[in-house]
Amino acid sequence: MPAAGPIGSSRWRQSLGRHRDVVVVIGVAALVIAVTVVSTVVFPARAASPDLLPGRPWWEGWVNWDSGYYRGIALYGYHYTPGQQGPVAFFPLYPLIMRAGSWLVGNVTGPGVLVTLGSGVGASLLVSRWFRARLAADAAWTALLAFLVFPFSFFLFGPVYADALFLLAVIGSFTALEHDRPWLAGLIGAAATAARPLGAVVVVGLVVRTLERRGALGEPGAIRSRLSRLRIGDGGVLLAVLGVGGYAVYLWERFGDPVAFLTIQKAWGQQEGPATWLKVDFFREVGRFASADATLVLIAHAVVTVAAIVLLPRVVRRFGWGYGIYAVLIVGLPALSTKNFFGMGRYLLAAFPCFAVAGELLADKARLRAWVLAASGVVMVAMTSLFARAYYVS
Repeated sequence: MPAAGPIGSSRWRQSLGRHRDVVVVIGVAALVIAVTVVSTVVFPARAASPDLLPGRPWWEGWVNWDSGYYRGIALYGYHYTPGQQGPVAFFPLYPLIMRAGSWLVGNVTGPGVLVTLGSGVGASLLVSRWFRARLAADAAWTALLAFLVFPFSFFLFGPVYADALFLLAVIGSFTALEHDRPWLAGLIGAAATAARPLGAVVVVGLVVRTLERRGALGEPGAIRSRLSRLRIGDGGVLLAVLGVGGYAVYLWERFGDPVAFLTIQKAWGQQEGPATWLKVDFFREVGRFASADATLVLIAHAVVTVAAIVLLPRVVRRFGWGYGIYAVLIVGLPALSTKNFFGMGRYLLAAFPCFAVAGELLADKARLRAWVLAASGVVMVAMTSLFARAYYVS
């Protein structure tokens, strides 16, 4: 009888070890929920912030800023006025699910929060499996922690934004492809391209990864002969274009502009050219220092963007051209097109290969790893609280 306690304790520890990833993902999700609710109910919201759900303090922390567009699409559909900010910039899959969920619960906000939370937990667990399949145990664990305490990871666990659903579709499509199911990969990829504008990057990544898996990539002169190694079924990954293609057809039929989601970006002040590429607005806004919180948030976006860019060459070397090109595009395209880095922190959630190489670099540096993860976690909690109180953080 005396030995029962230690044996039971040992079994409990073994079970915890086997499910450690699940425990930490759920723990971080619970932390985000707790910080959001406490911040919304206890602390004052940002002055003059948009109140999308007046009189509902328990929900207000999940529905701020761009959440209003998703909520509006779910309730009223799309409208488009050229030259003005509008909902066509936001892809349809997430608000469609919100609307479908409203038939069950009577409102669109609850389904939006639940879809984000469920997608975020599911995506995090799939990302963890991706890490563990390619990294040593310590590096995979470090990579997962770095991903979960990333300053903008709270967007995966409740806010009415499409990023969690997008990441779930992205990692799901690559996972299906690695299990040699290209048709399923293409169908899941279509969900990604229907969820966010950058979903088109997934199509490129799937195609290149398919070529890579079949050994069809090599010296330029050998590519033609190597293409014979492809199978007819590999073309299934091209189904991923259906999401963005379907939305483009809708926009063409409804508003006469199949790329209205790109055209309308100018209404947010996003312009092409050297001023945007050199981030003139970023340096101007930082120099102006309008407020401490806004300036620090802006700098945070810039820091994580630069860090991701620095990691890209290592991503290509470690994981090959499929994941390398995907990472380069998912990081590089928004980094080039944003005028001041703002929003990049949220976009980088989809750059899971960058977190993998970051985990490798930190795994054998115990003291640096502890400081980086602790600092990142503190910033993540602060960002969660700021967003819940309607500060514009991404």
